[in-house]
Amino acid sequence: MKDFLRIEDLTVEYHSGRRHVHAVNGLDLQVGEGEALGFVGETGAGKTTTALSILRILPNPPAKVLGGKVIFKYKDLFTLSDKEMRAIRGEEIAMIFQDPMTSLDPVKTVGDQICEMILLHEHCSKKEAWEKAGDMLETVGIDRERAGEYPHQFSGGMKQRVVIAIALSCRPSLLIADEPTTALDVTIQAQILELMKELKKKYQSSMIMITHDLGIVAEICDNVAIMYAGSVLEYGSVFDIYKDPRHFYTKALFDSIPDVSRNQDRLKVISGLAPDPTDIPSGCPFHPRCPRCMDRCRTEKPEAVHLNDTHWAKCFLAEEEGRGSHE
Repeated sequence: MKDFLRIEDLTVEYHSGRRHVHAVNGLDLQVGEGEALGFVGETGAGKTTTALSILRILPNPPAKVLGGKVIFKYKDLFTLSDKEMRAIRGEEIAMIFQDPMTSLDPVKTVGDQICEMILLHEHCSKKEAWEKAGDMLETVGIDRERAGEYPHQFSGGMKQRVVIAIALSCRPSLLIADEPTTALDVTIQAQILELMKELKKKYQSSMIMITHDLGIVAEICDNVAIMYAGSVLEYGSVFDIYKDPRHFYTKALFDSIPDVSRNQDRLKVISGLAPDPTDIPSGCPFHPRCPRCMDRCRTEKPEAVHLNDTHWAKCFLAEEEGRGSHE
């Protein structure tokens, strides 16, 4: 499976007065053609900033890309003109944002909002675009007759279906979903996730699923990237990460999931707090919270230890820490 999106040494900061927030720190990542990648980490890890960097829609100021490359279909997106980048957004790369309530224009009908995306990227008449908009609504399970209605006439789950219809209206080859089920109740979450699985299969799109829910990743994704303090600490297939996690942060994430098969008085938590993004620790960024921290962890940045062709972890103990230590 060839990589058709590759991020190399991406570094992004937010500047606020004299404060420099280190949001993404030398991030390397790849997504294969037709692959679904789960992008997992705590709030503030830099997941959304990475997604906005791919689309080049970071707010500037205060955000600033200090270095790195985003190579999509052999083109470095950071070298393209604004006009060339506008042609890619929506048609080649689309994004489903976290909150459907704020993603839709309240004074335009949902049909007009889907038409707007189609007319922007396809050579067709307004009538043809409206017909395609109706088709897209039906694809996401909404009657085409509702195309003339406004967002406030839809429930939260229906709004998210409209947002998905807009994102997929030009059949992009890469879909970025930023916690698309956060604002929805559990029943609607399951429906939206099932819909996204069906549409990914139908359109053969690649996907980056940004989430903190490891259950969603297991349901939808092929590979997983574990992100912490702006860096990917572990990467591998779903099987690699779930059956044989090697970084202590990955293990801590799994340990913090409630286990209904065990009689537990208290939930396990990760000790300490995520680092202040204005003051990232030296060495391994997880070392202040790591139960096996060594002196070198405080001063040296661990390189990726390749455990097999698909699995690596940035930990000095990665090779000796197998599944047995997780259990």
